[in-house]
Order: sequence, then C-alpha cells, then structure tokens
Amino acid sequence: MIRQEAGAAAPAWKHWHVCIALAAVAFAVYAPLLSLPPLVDDYGHTRLAERYGPPQGWGELFREPLYRCRATSLWLTAAVLGWTGFSTAAFHMASLALHILNAWLVYALGVSRWIGWTASAAAALVFAANERPHEAVIWFASIHEPLVMFFVLCVLLAWIRWLEGGSRRWLAAVAAAWLLALVSKESGVVLSVLLPGTALLYPGRWKAAAGALAAGAVSTGLYFWMAWSGQAHHQHFHDGTFELGWHFLPVMARSVPRGLGAWGGLAALALLILAAKKRPAPWRAALLGAGWQAAALLPYAFLTYMPRIPSRHHYLASAGMAILTACAAAALLLSKASRPKAAAVLAAVFLLHNALYLWLYKRPQFLERAEVTEGLVRLVGAKPGGKVLLRCPLLPLYEARLALFYRLKVDPVPLLTEEEGDGTARVYTCGLPPAKYQGPGTD
Repeated sequence: MIRQEAGAAAPAWKHWHVCIALAAVAFAVYAPLLSLPPLVDDYGHTRLAERYGPPQGWGELFREPLYRCRATSLWLTAAVLGWTGFSTAAFHMASLALHILNAWLVYALGVSRWIGWTASAAAALVFAANERPHEAVIWFASIHEPLVMFFVLCVLLAWIRWLEGGSRRWLAAVAAAWLLALVSKESGVVLSVLLPGTALLYPGRWKAAAGALAAGAVSTGLYFWMAWSGQAHHQHFHDGTFELGWHFLPVMARSVPRGLGAWGGLAALALLILAAKKRPAPWRAALLGAGWQAAALLPYAFLTYMPRIPSRHHYLASAGMAILTACAAAALLLSKASRPKAAAVLAAVFLLHNALYLWLYKRPQFLERAEVTEGLVRLVGAKPGGKVLLRCPLLPLYEARLALFYRLKVDPVPLLTEEEGDGTARVYTCGLPPAKYQGPGTD
C-alpha cells in the first residue's frame, strides 16, 4: 500500500478514525502550551487586526504593501476578536484548530495515485507532532504561517483532482486558493514550484506542468513587483529584516538539515540505502517531499536577523519533511511481517521525542519570553493609578502600552512613559538581562 492506484481498495481503517487520531495527537502534544500568556507581538498583531480586519479597513489594508500579504491572518484575528474579545485561550485554540485542519489536509493527499492513504496517514502524523515549526502554532502573531499552509494544501488538492481527471472547475478552485495563499504570506510563491512538480508525477502531463510553471512565474513576478514598487512604505525594506545576497546559501545549508531534524535525516538516509539496494519505495512522493521542504524554506533564506531560518518559518516546509519521512517509514515497514507492531513502536517513540522536547525545553523558553510583558502587567495592575517609567530594552513602548490596554482595560498613555522626571514612582526594567532574550524567535 505504498502507492494508491486508481481503483485500488480503500484503506482498512475509516477516514474519520484517522482524523480523530490526528486531532488527539496534535492536542496532546500542544496541550501543555495552551496556557502560555501572550507574547510581545501578539498585542501589535491584535491592534492591526482591529484596524485592517473589518471590511471597512480593507481598502487601507490593500494599500499597505506589507500587511496585504498578511490579510487572511488579520481577517481571522478580527473574527476571533469579534467572537471572544481579546482572549489568549481563544487565540491558542484557533491556532491549534488550524494546525489540526492542516494535518487533515496532509492526510487528504492520500487520494492521489502517487502516495496512497498509508503514507499520507504517516505524513499527517509526523506533521501534526513535529516540533520544529512549533512557534507557528504557539505564537498567535505567527498565524499567517498555518494559514498559508492551509491554502497551499487546498491548491494542491484541487490541482491533483484536476490532474486525475476532474473538470475544469477544479482549476478555478486552484486559482482562488492560490490567490488566498499569496495574501496569507509571501511564502505562498512556493506553489510556483509545487504545482509543476506535482504535475510531473503524472506521466504525460508535461503540458500541465509547463502551464503551471508559466502561471507561477507570472504571478511571482507580479507579486514581487508589487512589493518592490511599494518599498517606500514597506517596513521590511528598511528595518534590516532581509537582504538579497549570497548569504542565503549558508542560511539554507544550516536550515535544511535543521528542518529535517533527526527523524527526517534518518528517513533521507534510509531512502538512499534503499535506492542503493534497488528496493521498492514511493520515490516520486519522496522527491516531491524533499523539493517541497527546500522550496518552502528558500523565501526565508534572505532573512538577516538570524543565521538560520526561525522555527515558525519551517511550518510550510515541515509538510515536505513529513512526506519524506512517511515515505521512508512505509518503505521500511513494507517487508516486515510485524508491520503494525513496528509502526506503533516507531510512532510512539516519535511522539514522545517531540512532545517531551516541547514540554520540557520549549515551554520554559516561552514562559521566560512572555515574562517581559507579564511583569509589567503585574506591576501596573498592583497599583493602576501610579505612573511607571519603562526602562526595558526588550519591550517597545508601543507594545507595552498595548499590553496594558488589552490585559488591564486601561488607558496606558498616562500610566506608562519613557520620559524621566515625569512624576514616576516606579521603574520597570524587565528583570531579564538582554542576553537571555533571543529576539523574535526562541531558537
């Protein structure tokens, strides 16, 4: 069952069994992190959603060269705010729900002829529990990463349906979801590689691959031109966030192995050994997974504030890693008589490794990172009427005031200042040395 040919038997399990299991796995892995406080940029993201998320703000949104590429995240956040107000629990549950939905869509790739349900179920399990892109699930200000993943998977599934004999209406769905991917995050341009690559998995569909490549080149060129033409008002063209240059090569050299991790690295090694021994394996799906991971990381390789790509930007790429790992697992277990038992043991070890890493190592890091604002909220909350002098190099005044506004429901302007001699009796210095704070990401 490495490959699901047209007309082949359905899997022994029912699809809803797999979906429930994937949801349970994702919830179990991330449950201890659902109680984390908001992080610094969550407050600024909330303010942007209030400004641009409602329909009356869409005109201004699409005139903003940066935030129009985050439109779906602002719409989703505005919807959550409309339902619950500023609620950390609601933000966490929205992120987790979207992550579970994406895991289901990875599993849905099993409908294709070149991977099948067994390998896609394994890929969805790996994707749901893989710790590497954890920041995109834990940090709500990174919700655009799961959103671009959602629309990329929608494009791929519609594209596969058309390639396997569906009507032209599926191409309309491809175009619509492609547009939504591009207004979710810049990494949506990865579809320019994924669609032609997927078409080439089908014999005789080279014209479809060429058409997808041409459409991708045009859309990517137009997308880049729109950003470039608006660079005077584009924050990231002026704040040193990224720079076009050859530094992307060492960044990719560090980030691709990091994204594969121990499990992806072992999977790649296993596939190479199988190839040397001329053993059967889902090679086409494995090659697509490898290309997916590299292509999804490339748009982030020009970042300059870290020597490697931050974990949240691995979210889209992690689906490629999951497919690669699942292909290796399916091939290795194919010849074993004790396949169910071996698969269960392998899955349990994988889940335990990733869960313990998040619970024991990453959760304390996020708590420490959140303490930058939590300490200020406690200080002001203890005496709401007293002024506070902000002397925390890790906390901008704008974000600090937003934290007080959303958490304490007070007007923060008269309460918090950076000006000396303004009658302030208390000083807030974060309580953390700057060396312990690692910027926008925790790794």
